[in-house]
Amino acid sequence: GLVITSRSEVPGIAMDNPLAFYFLCYGSLLAVIYLVHRIVNSRFGMVIQGAKGNEDRMRSLGYSTYIYRLAAYVIAGAICGYAGALLGNFTSFISPDMMDWAASGELMFMVILGGASTVFGPVIGAALFLLLEQLLSAFTVHWHLPFGIMLILTVLFVKGGVSGLLFRLGRSNG
Repeated sequence: GLVITSRSEVPGIAMDNPLAFYFLCYGSLLAVIYLVHRIVNSRFGMVIQGAKGNEDRMRSLGYSTYIYRLAAYVIAGAICGYAGALLGNFTSFISPDMMDWAASGELMFMVILGGASTVFGPVIGAALFLLLEQLLSAFTVHWHLPFGIMLILTVLFVKGGVSGLLFRLGRSNG
């Protein structure tokens, strides 16, 4: 791996201060959520959603779905790259082992648990995953087993993940 001897420099932010770094990460999260929300609700997002539902129809309407999908992939890659830069600054170490198949599986689990087709779902899923990981790992070394059962139950019975469930509960109560 690569040991990072000093953190990146951000003008006006003392990156060595844990509280300042926390607020940088939190502000980045809020900015990315806002950006993704704006993208999803723009014409660009509507084309992506339309291509997900019926790509042939979107092409017949004159949209080059390949270009839109490529742009979405590039945007997602840029967001992931920025998150990786923040992670590298946090841990002061980067290694390919940090993104092995188990780590990628955990990320997919977070997205599925929270709700894959929503803006806030992956954030909810990540928070829930990390909270449950801390709680369950205090009781047993085999904390992955309840997660596997939870993943199966989520896929089978909770359409849209936790955020979809919360949306349906809020709609039925209001």
